Amino acid sequence: MLKKRYLIFSGLIFVFLVVFGLVIFNSEKKGKIGESIEKDNKVREGIYEGEISPDFTLKDLKGVEVTLKKFRGKVVLLNFWATWCSPCRIEIPSMVELYKKYKDRGLEIIGVNLDKLGKSEVEKFSLEHKINFHVLLNPSGDVAALYGVVVLPTTVFLDRYGKIKGRISGAVDWTAEANLKTVELLLELNASSGDSLTQG
Repeated sequence: MLKKRYLIFSGLIFVFLVVFGLVIFNSEKKGKIGESIEKDNKVREGIYEGEISPDFTLKDLKGVEVTLKKFRGKVVLLNFWATWCSPCRIEIPSMVELYKKYKDRGLEIIGVNLDKLGKSEVEKFSLEHKINFHVLLNPSGDVAALYGVVVLPTTVFLDRYGKIKGRISGAVDWTAEANLKTVELLLELNASSGDSLTQG
């Protein structure tokens, strides 16, 4: 009888230890997964899609310093261009129209100009083409280099969180239906979340 009780008692202890061990194991495993998820959510800064855009500060045509981060909360088209660039000259008018259409819905366009011979030509061009968005001066080209720009014009899409959503190299007609839909999708997605342009 004592032997039977001993076996039952030993069995209960064994079951308790197994259950306790599983609880500890699952707890540790859950903690590791949680740590992993937390690390994954820390998006690094960079120039590729899905990364946080590198911050910079440049002067506008009035000599006022403008920092990219101040536009967080808005969808940004970061456009690298120059007055001597023929494709840029072709693209600018449609970009002006795009900004008129969507500025009240949270769109900002930042034109980073790469002219090296002073701002007078940039000011003249801006007046002639009635540029209505921010024009920042980058004669040294360091910001363009930071973003890996090798072709003008180049446009980088940033969401409301400053995350890069894509880029286009070369002139674009921003009044074309397909491009309007792309901008609208980005505005809609970022109105409530940080989702990607690519769904599914």
